[in-house]
Amino acid sequence: MYVVPLHPTAEAALSRLEVADPTLHDLVKAVASEPGWVVGDLLAALETDNSDGRTQLGRAEVLTAAGREAEAFGDSHVRCEYLLLGALSVLGNRDRLTRARTDFQALMGTRAFAEYQNLAPRSRPAGAARPPLVLLAGLPGTGKSTLAESLASALPAPVFSMDWQLGALVPFGVLRPDNTGPLADLTLIAAAARQLQLGLGAVIDATGHTREFRARLESLADSLDARYVGVECVCSDETAHRSRVEGRDRGIPGWPATVAWSHVKRMKEHWEDWHQPHLIMDTAVVSPETALRRALDLIAPTDAQEGGRTH
Repeated sequence: MYVVPLHPTAEAALSRLEVADPTLHDLVKAVASEPGWVVGDLLAALETDNSDGRTQLGRAEVLTAAGREAEAFGDSHVRCEYLLLGALSVLGNRDRLTRARTDFQALMGTRAFAEYQNLAPRSRPAGAARPPLVLLAGLPGTGKSTLAESLASALPAPVFSMDWQLGALVPFGVLRPDNTGPLADLTLIAAAARQLQLGLGAVIDATGHTREFRARLESLADSLDARYVGVECVCSDETAHRSRVEGRDRGIPGWPATVAWSHVKRMKEHWEDWHQPHLIMDTAVVSPETALRRALDLIAPTDAQEGGRTH
């Protein structure tokens, strides 16, 4: 059987264990001082209970389980983070393991985003307008994709769609419940970052239901000297909204033609308030042509917006 080799940080942590079969508390103490990817943050998020202090874990079992976690992540080494996940796997609490895996993926997404935020924009001609980064957000079936595609043609600028990005990954079996959200967010951020770095605009077509994702796009635009514009698509007519959802076939390779109405209702429950200034487009009462015109009016740079910024 193939055994995933230990990363030096994991080797160092294990060498500090004073018992052959440690408890989770023993393992937490051993890895706490190691400079892993996100060890500190993962430890802070890790849920423990009193029984962890008494339950001994076979070292071989933990290493085997940690190896499976590394392979699932596509890593060639067992790191400290995988030791923690492996220990939770051996303990057998599936719900807690699922939450820890989800926390790990979210933390890795945050770590990766910092690298994009540290990018610097390329030099631009004097007087060149800052490129726009436009987020078209909303529940499925609210018309955001229709507006995003029309807007991308009118600007012109590429449109990066969350569903198209994820559909391309389906054949490779990499999408899981714990990583789909962070993976979707980061692929969109990566695509937009390169456009903005080159002084080009981009349109993002995504649910955009979390404040964190919206804030990251705004922060990315600021760091790359671009203009961030948020547009929230809604549909105030529930009957029309449901009809759109259930009657559409988006033709996205690898991705479902549509979603169930129950999914839309769940997404609505998870929608986080959008406190920053943005344009709200009710597609139940606004025609596609009017929606496009309003979005373009918001995006069009003015002298006041640009303020003669140059590089």
